[in-house]
Amino acid sequence: MPRTALLSLLSAAFLCALYLSPAQGGDFGIWPLFSYYSSEGEKEVEIFGPLFTWGTDEHGTEWGVRPFLYLTTYPSQELWRWEFLYPLGKYQVKEGDGKAYLVPFTLFRDEKTSSAPERRERAYSILTAFWGQTDEGERYGGFFPVAGRLKERFGRDEIQFYLWPLYSRIEDEGEITWRTPWPLFSRFGGAAEGLYIWPLWGRRERAGEYKKGFMLWPCYVYMDEDLDTDNPVSKRYYLPFYATVRSPQGRVDMFLPPLFFHQWAYHSSFEKWEFPWPFVTLVKGEGVREWQVFPLFRLRTEEHKKRSYFLWPLYKYEWDLTSTKEEVVRRFLLINRYRTVKELETGREAVDANLWPLFDYRRGLEGEVRFFMFPLFPLHDEGMERNIYPLGWVYRYTRSPEGETLSDFLWGLYRRRTSSEFSSTRFAFFLRINKHGDERFSLSLFEGLFRYQRAPKGGEVGLFFMGPSD
Repeated sequence: MPRTALLSLLSAAFLCALYLSPAQGGDFGIWPLFSYYSSEGEKEVEIFGPLFTWGTDEHGTEWGVRPFLYLTTYPSQELWRWEFLYPLGKYQVKEGDGKAYLVPFTLFRDEKTSSAPERRERAYSILTAFWGQTDEGERYGGFFPVAGRLKERFGRDEIQFYLWPLYSRIEDEGEITWRTPWPLFSRFGGAAEGLYIWPLWGRRERAGEYKKGFMLWPCYVYMDEDLDTDNPVSKRYYLPFYATVRSPQGRVDMFLPPLFFHQWAYHSSFEKWEFPWPFVTLVKGEGVREWQVFPLFRLRTEEHKKRSYFLWPLYKYEWDLTSTKEEVVRRFLLINRYRTVKELETGREAVDANLWPLFDYRRGLEGEVRFFMFPLFPLHDEGMERNIYPLGWVYRYTRSPEGETLSDFLWGLYRRRTSSEFSSTRFAFFLRINKHGDERFSLSLFEGLFRYQRAPKGGEVGLFFMGPSD
């Protein structure tokens, strides 16, 4: 009975408010039960603060029941997206590409390939069962670890397995690897040949391209790579005492790796020392200098890049310059930052600043602004901003590129909206003031218990929800 009475009261109040809604757009509600806002081409409804939300504008429609469900439909962007228990679940279709997941149970992907947009790749999984299709129409599937075959997944052309790790077969770039079982015994064929008996001994070779092997891994490991190029690389590891990397361009020596490191180039002035890693680093060369004594300080300068820190992780500085923009990032305790991005041609500047947990501020290149006090997390994630962050909003301020602003405290306890032709100020359901340009003004107490309206034709007063409408 109490639940039925509450729903009836809420429905009656909402219908009454709709009847009394501003005829030319405005902002009204009964805080904290619900809030309604409308303007030209835009409507927004909130019920029980941030828990239920619905809105529509020129882009499309959004509605959600936070933190359980959120739907976004933007026809102009060919976007249809469901988010449920975010970030655990999501289903999205955008420009014909579909993907979905529900951690840790299922994954779905159906997308056009970047190299051939007329082709599509499909991949599905439910727990450890999987199936899919490559962009050339080849099907695959299986049930891990019992048996299965994958095509063009995990960076390999094909992977087959039976009772993994007892047996697996991997094919990639003409090479075939049999593992029975992984990682103890591996045999190589196809374009390569060799055998691994891990960790005792192993050898793998592809004629004219590379040679690799080990003995009593990781005590002795050798790798000769890029043999078909002008810069073949030879690597030898005698762990834990010494390791070296040599090529026609230079060499690297490591003593008690990775503690003591020395690198130098034969044909340039580049040289790098670490003694011991990661505490002391010295780098010198054409266009680059670095001095580091971790965690006290670091100074690294390059032609278009600078990196430094002081008492890491207390303060960190980054500077990057490209042909089109200049970016500066200052970090405090890693999670707090002040970041600016400046367009060199136009002089426009974007700012991203936060001091968690006190505030988060963003200003875009178009002049749009987003400001939040006491944010839940120091992360910028669109899904979190739709599903989770509104639940912890204390105060927020937003401004669109067109100059429309919103100031909100405690989901509508105080709310003010402004635009070029309209402004609305509301204190819960006690007071609401709307202005349409310089000619129309309205004041409402208790959402209509007392109303006053001023228009070019004169002023009017209404009592007990009767009288002039906005």
